[in-house]
Amino acid sequence: MEKRQEYFGALAAGYFFLAAMGAMMFIVAAGLDLTGNAVAELINGWVTLAAAVVTGIGALLLTVELSKKMKFYLVMTKPSSLMGLGSITMSAFVAIAFVYSTTFFDFIPWYPAHGLRGVLAVLGIIAAVVLAAYPGLELGEARGRAFWNGSGLVPLFLVNGAVSGIAGVLLISTILGQAQSPAVLALGGGVLFGCLAVQAVLLAGYLMGVHSSGAEEGRRAVEAILRGSLSAKFWWGVVVSGLAVPLLLYLFGNSPALTVIKAILILIGCACFRCVFLQAGVRRSLPGEENEWMSVEEEAQLGLRLEQRWKEKETWLYGGNG
Repeated sequence: MEKRQEYFGALAAGYFFLAAMGAMMFIVAAGLDLTGNAVAELINGWVTLAAAVVTGIGALLLTVELSKKMKFYLVMTKPSSLMGLGSITMSAFVAIAFVYSTTFFDFIPWYPAHGLRGVLAVLGIIAAVVLAAYPGLELGEARGRAFWNGSGLVPLFLVNGAVSGIAGVLLISTILGQAQSPAVLALGGGVLFGCLAVQAVLLAGYLMGVHSSGAEEGRRAVEAILRGSLSAKFWWGVVVSGLAVPLLLYLFGNSPALTVIKAILILIGCACFRCVFLQAGVRRSLPGEENEWMSVEEEAQLGLRLEQRWKEKETWLYGGNG
C-alpha cells in the first residue's frame, strides 16, 4: 500500500526545474545562432555550457532520488516507457549541449566548426523540446492523481520552462556584459513579458479547470494550493516572486541591475512552481481507505464533537437525579 507522502520529493522537483531550465536555455541560444544573430558568438558558448551543467545536476538529483542509485542505468533499458525515454533524451541532450558549446571557444581545435555547430543546434533543439515536455507527460500518466491529469499540464510546463530558460540566458548575458545588446533586450522585453503573461493565463485556467472537473482529489489539491498547506509557497513564490514583481519591473526599464533582479525572481518562482505542482498531487483513495488519514483540523473537529456527545450523555444520565 502506498504511504502517505508526495509521489515525488524535493529532489525530483529540483530535477524537473533544472532539466526544463537547461533545455530552454539551449533552445534560446541555438535559436539565436540559427537565425544568424551576432550576439550568439558572444554568449552561446557559456550559455549552452551552463545548460549542459544545469541539466547534468538535474540528472544527478534524479539519480539520488532512485531507490537503487548504483543501478540508475537500468532506467534506460526500457525506451518504450516515458521514464526511459526521458533518461535517454536527457543523456543525449547533455552530450550535445556540451559539444555544441565547445564550438564557440577559440582554444578548441575544431573551432569554429560551423557545419557541426548547425547540426548540433538542430539536434539539441529537438532533444530539448522532448526534455522540456517530458515532466508534464510523465505526471499526466499518473492516473491516480487527478490534479496532474488536466489537458493543459504539458503546455503550462512548457511555458514555465521557457520562462526559466529565458531568465537563465538573461542572467548569463548580463554577467558577460551583453545585457544591452538588441537581441538580449528583445528577449528580456517583449518575449519574456509575453511568456509571463501566457503563463499567468494558463496557470489560472488550469487551476480553475481542475477545481471544476468534478474529481474530489483535484479539488483538494487546488484548495491546498490556494488556501491550504501550499498557499504560502504558491502566492509568495509562484505569483508574487515569479509573476507579479517581474511584470511590475517592466515599468522601470531594462537596466542590467533590474535584469538580474528580474531573472533571479523568475527562477525562484519557477522553482516554487515545480515544487507546488509536485506536492499538490493528492492520491486517489482506494476503496475502504477514504477515512484512513485525518488532517489536524479534522481531528480537532472530531474531538470537539466527541466531547459534546459525552456532555449530552452525562446530562441525560444524571440530569433527572438532580
